[in-house]
Amino acid sequence: MKTTDATLGELVTANPAAIGVFHRFGLDFCCGGRQSLAQACTKSDVDPEIVLREIGAAAGGAHEDVRWDRRPIEELVRYILDRYHAPLRKEIPRLIELSRRVERVHAGKPECPEGLADLLADVCEAVESHLVKEEKILFPLILSGRGPMARMPVQVMVQEHEDHGRNLRRIRTLTNDFRVPEHACASWRELYRALAALEVELMAHIHLENNILFPRALVG
Repeated sequence: MKTTDATLGELVTANPAAIGVFHRFGLDFCCGGRQSLAQACTKSDVDPEIVLREIGAAAGGAHEDVRWDRRPIEELVRYILDRYHAPLRKEIPRLIELSRRVERVHAGKPECPEGLADLLADVCEAVESHLVKEEKILFPLILSGRGPMARMPVQVMVQEHEDHGRNLRRIRTLTNDFRVPEHACASWRELYRALAALEVELMAHIHLENNILFPRALVG
């Protein structure tokens, strides 16, 4: 599996420690999980052999992560709900309030992320709508054993994942890649720290669905 011809999704599925490595190199393993490591590295001007070596080192030094491609689908769905859906509903509203505070206090400063709170409000609305569709329609369909009938709902969820990815890139642009100004207050620093963590969490969440849950569900 550890070859440059393997897709990013395959590499993360087999080696969960690769998430941190891909994130450091800016490689999209969730919405872009179907591209090979070689293709992704060519686009990002990164040496794929270096990436593979770092994945190996990260895997060797980490505790063994759960291989979700080998666990029951019911367990995977429950994990997604508990590990990602519930925390998202609490964290994004907190970030909206924090960003409004930063924009209000630091208005007019060149580095102030103007418009970030409004963008996060849009993200919150889109994410909540997405979570409800999964919880009320898609996941019950999968858990009832009718996964092969879920092709259309899955396509809708994958498209919405692409939208989430675009919003993450917009957040990076507004925050200058989460670079905190030297004069930033504690709230500003916490906002950028939490936004960077949100990016990692959302990408890992999307990976589990796009690259593991949905393909398994569609084949029954």
